[in-house]
Amino acid sequence: MFLIEIAGPRDALSEADRRELAGAICEVLVGDQHSVPEETLRRARAMTHVSFRENEGWTTGDGPWTPGQAPPLIVTLTVPEAWRAEMSQTAIGAVRRGVNRLDRAHGWQRAQGHLWVNVIGVADSSIGMDGRPCTADDVVGSMTAEFRARSEPDDSELPEGVAIDPMCGMRVRLGPRAITLEHDGETKAFCAAACRAAYARQHGLPVPA
Repeated sequence: MFLIEIAGPRDALSEADRRELAGAICEVLVGDQHSVPEETLRRARAMTHVSFRENEGWTTGDGPWTPGQAPPLIVTLTVPEAWRAEMSQTAIGAVRRGVNRLDRAHGWQRAQGHLWVNVIGVADSSIGMDGRPCTADDVVGSMTAEFRARSEPDDSELPEGVAIDPMCGMRVRLGPRAITLEHDGETKAFCAAACRAAYARQHGLPVPA
C-alpha cells in the first residue's frame, strides 16, 4: 500500500513528465525484483497509486514560482502507520531519485527546500482498503494471499545463508541484522518487520518489539 500524491504549480509538469516521475517512483517501490515472487509484486502494484494535484498561485517565501524554473513539489506518501518508520527512507529516496531524473532531463537546478516528501502513517482500523476498515496486517495479508495460497515454495536450490519469507515469498539473507522469529523449532526470516508481525499474529505468537 503506497498512496502517493504529488502537488506542484499548475502546468509545471507535462503529461510526459508525470508519467516519467510516477514510473520512476514505482520502479523503486514495486518494480521487477528477482527476490520477490510475481504473485506478491502483482498485488503490491495494484495497491500502489500515484496521483498529481496542480495548485494555482504557488508562492514561496521568495515570491511566486516562475515558469521555466524547477517547480517546487510537495509529495505526500501514505502507508500503514506500522510500516512508516521502516519504509520512510526507501520511500523518500524513491521520490528523490525520480525528481532528480526529471530535473536532469529538463536541465533544472532545483533550489534547496523546493522538494518535500512527507510520509504519513494511517492507524489500524483507519485504513480503508476496498472501502472496509482494516489493519496493517490485513494489508500484508491481502498483498501476500496469492503467494501463500500456492504450494510450499521449493527452497532446495536456495544459496547458503538465504531463506524465504513465509509471508511474502521474498528471498532474505540471513545474518546478524536479519529479521527473524522462532516458530515450531524453526527460524523464520522476514523481509520486513511488517511481514514478521503479520506472521506472528496469524500464528498466535508474541510480536517482537
